[in-house]
Amino acid sequence: MLESLAASAEQYFSVVSTASLGYLFLAFVTYYVSVVIYGIRWKLVLRGIGRDAPLLELVKAILASIFMNNVTPMSRSGGELLRMAWVSRKANVPPGVSAVSIVYERILETIPVFALFLLGMSYFSSEEPLPFVILGIVGILLIWIKWDAFVRLSLRLFRTPVTEEEMEKITSLRSRHNLNILAILLSSAVWILDVVRLKLITMAFGLNLAWSFIAVISIANLLFGLIAFTPGGVGIIEGGLIGTLTYFGIPMAFAVSITLLERFVSYIASSIVGFVVLATSGGVELWKALKSQ
Repeated sequence: MLESLAASAEQYFSVVSTASLGYLFLAFVTYYVSVVIYGIRWKLVLRGIGRDAPLLELVKAILASIFMNNVTPMSRSGGELLRMAWVSRKANVPPGVSAVSIVYERILETIPVFALFLLGMSYFSSEEPLPFVILGIVGILLIWIKWDAFVRLSLRLFRTPVTEEEMEKITSLRSRHNLNILAILLSSAVWILDVVRLKLITMAFGLNLAWSFIAVISIANLLFGLIAFTPGGVGIIEGGLIGTLTYFGIPMAFAVSITLLERFVSYIASSIVGFVVLATSGGVELWKALKSQ
């Protein structure tokens, strides 16, 4: 048994060692470009509410939140709270406003995620995805039509009251067409870069997989992260990603190696960077204060 495990580990290590460092470097670049784009999108949404914050602080908050997401259970349970506290403390943004700005980002992000889902569907389905398109459009329209109620529900979930004036600014975002279009484009750019990052990692092993297949892997990665209850989805994301890759015919050695490199970029390295930002920018004291509330 031990000999078999040792042989498997040696096989996986030999495959990982063949990865192109050039493609791996580009995968790192795409990941952190995405973080900056997230910061720009957040800044635009805050500005639309009538608040502003330095882009550098927003990027720091996102990097630190990635670390918190990676070490707290249920994926985003710690990171989003830290983001709210960060901009509240460092940019004087009321917690309720920052909470709804984050919720608003998530709403706008559903559009490119849905488009990515449809692209992934095209990989293994020859049928028209019309029912899924209709369902997605109906869901988005319901949120949009009931936007005020959705915002108030989000505020109750975050337990962060806002004034009527702030509420008016938040609900008025729906009519800011230029802001919405730009934010959706930025969200789309982030998910395109997510697919590109996975593509680069597979190319590091000399694999030329279809873009639609990479979209399937990206969606699977997202879903495993959402349902994961362990800190950072450890064990669940890796197992799910390996299982998805092998299900679609990728040899086990490559599936494990691709997963290891993807998690090295998106989990291990991002946790290290996030911790450094947290430790050097006053984030530790901020998190302690947040926990004491």
